[in-house]
Amino acid sequence: MMAYDGATMKLLTWNVLHRVHAERHSEPAIRAWPDETRRIHGVATRVRALADEGVEVLLLQEVSGDVLAELRARLPDRAVLNHLYPRVPRAKPSVKDPTEHLVIVAPPGSRVLRAHTFSNDPGKGFLLVGVPGGAAVLSTHVSWGKNGEPQLSLLAQVVAAHSGVLCIGGDFNAEREAISKALGLPIAPLPEGALRTRPQDGGGSDIDHLLCRGAVLSEVAVLEHGDLSDHRPVVGIVT
Repeated sequence: MMAYDGATMKLLTWNVLHRVHAERHSEPAIRAWPDETRRIHGVATRVRALADEGVEVLLLQEVSGDVLAELRARLPDRAVLNHLYPRVPRAKPSVKDPTEHLVIVAPPGSRVLRAHTFSNDPGKGFLLVGVPGGAAVLSTHVSWGKNGEPQLSLLAQVVAAHSGVLCIGGDFNAEREAISKALGLPIAPLPEGALRTRPQDGGGSDIDHLLCRGAVLSEVAVLEHGDLSDHRPVVGIVT
């Protein structure tokens, strides 16, 4: 594991897919992983491996209570901070704890600065965390379409009000140009031929993004994940 020095930071965003949503929308992940216990183990194993490979901060969305418990068990050396949504997805037999969370896995000593559920969607919001060294990181899940517009406006206010380095990652349910314009921040380009962040039959889309203010974001890449989710992880280096 690389030592976090406060000057450079490897950052990742990943929507890990809540099982209830996966079953409701018949996502391919439930066919690849029919046993939710095994999928939870796979998600936690992948996150643990990414942390061991030097990813200091992981911004996670659609984290069920079951996945959150497994992450905390597997990452005792990290701060695993969460925001619980007031909406609880209707439980399926495969889910023991159907609550849904935003989660940030970060270096020890990190602390929650703000946690917010969007007023027009009780299952979407953001989690803002301060990490040692002075930077702040934000994990968000934004609604699709018109519902996302006031949410992005609020996020833009958070960006404008925050002093210092701020890095944002999440599932924005919109392509990069719209998000960059709404937040007033550049989105580092993906390399030519990169995997789509949201794979779908016939291609897919890029709706999972990393953005930074007050720092340089480089070496952005989309990672494979063994069909554990309907989204792929996006990673980059912040300097």
